Amino acid sequence: MSPPELNIQVDTRERGTIVQRLEELDGVQLAFVEMDVGDYILPSGMAIERKSGTDFILSVVDKTIWDKVAKLKSQYDQVVYIIEGDVYTARFHQKALDVHRAFAHMLVDQGVSLLPSPDAENSAMLIYLLGLAGLPGAPSPERAAKPTKRRDALLHVLAALPGVDGERAEALFKHFKSAQGVFNASSEELQAVEGIDAATAERIVEVLSFSR
Repeated sequence: MSPPELNIQVDTRERGTIVQRLEELDGVQLAFVEMDVGDYILPSGMAIERKSGTDFILSVVDKTIWDKVAKLKSQYDQVVYIIEGDVYTARFHQKALDVHRAFAHMLVDQGVSLLPSPDAENSAMLIYLLGLAGLPGAPSPERAAKPTKRRDALLHVLAALPGVDGERAEALFKHFKSAQGVFNASSEELQAVEGIDAATAERIVEVLSFSR
């Protein structure tokens, strides 16, 4: 069976690894257009903004991110930010709290989805799979009942901590009952959670040390 045709609009400034990888995939057709906001537009109408960790932090520090988010939300119902690389290593005198606040505001108040990605190769596959999932008749995987908006946002914030993926975020939330409980936990208390080793616990405490 041939793969479904997936037409993706791409901003003319996007010419790197992601574009090259997408062009290699069967059924993908790219149309390059000048975009005021957004980097990729999927057939479902979803807008994707791709940011390196450094660019994301800079946009949080200089507050330009909020104008961009407002423009995206004014034009598209679904907006996704793919953020490549680490966002916690200090580059512009930012604190982890600045990143946490930005994540929380984007998720809860703006309804913007955030997807972490280690590199451009993985970003390309995220874009491809998001595109396929939005095609008419695309199968939906079975899943548990949809979590509440608040709980979902908190899990996203926890999953953004160093060494924490979705499964560990669930374990942390289950153990401490709240995000604040995680933020106030010591290294020893964090290590009591399944999947959190000493190195990960120390890194989390280091990142969150500003709140102590």
